Amino acid sequence: MAVSVKKEIDIAASVPEVMEVLADVESLPTWSTAHTSAEILDKDEEGWPLKVREVISQFGVKDTMVLDYEWYEGELSWTLAEESSAQKAQECRYQLTDNGDGTTHVEFDLTVELKLKLPGLVVKQGQKLAADTATKGLKKETERRYG
Repeated sequence: MAVSVKKEIDIAASVPEVMEVLADVESLPTWSTAHTSAEILDKDEEGWPLKVREVISQFGVKDTMVLDYEWYEGELSWTLAEESSAQKAQECRYQLTDNGDGTTHVEFDLTVELKLKLPGLVVKQGQKLAADTATKGLKKETERRYG
C-alpha cells in the first residue's frame, strides 16, 4: 500500500540557492536526521546528480536506496531506480516558486510503497519526520548557507 505526504514552506533564499542545496546531495546527512550517507553515482554534463545512493535509518529500519533524479527549472523529482529492502517504490518532487521578494515557496510531495508491514502510528510518524526534514531541514540548511 502506498502512503503519501505533502508539505509546503517558504525559505528566505532564491530558487537557484535552494536548488544548489538540493543538488548538494552528499551533504544530506548533515541536515537530514534520516540520512546516514548519500553518494552521487552519476551526474550530467553540468554536474547535476542523476543517480544517487542514499542510506536512511528511521525507527529502527535501515534502507539503502538507489534513486534516479530529474532536474527541471525550479523542480527536482526522483524515483526509486530499483526496489530496496524496505520499499517497492518511491516518487518524490520538490516544486520551487519564486515569491517575488527574494524568498522561495517550496512544495514537497512524497509517495512511498513500503514492503514492510508497519503499525499505522509508525507509518504516520515516519511520514511526518520525512516531510519535516524535507522542508524544515531544507529551510534551515539553505538559510544557514545563504541567509
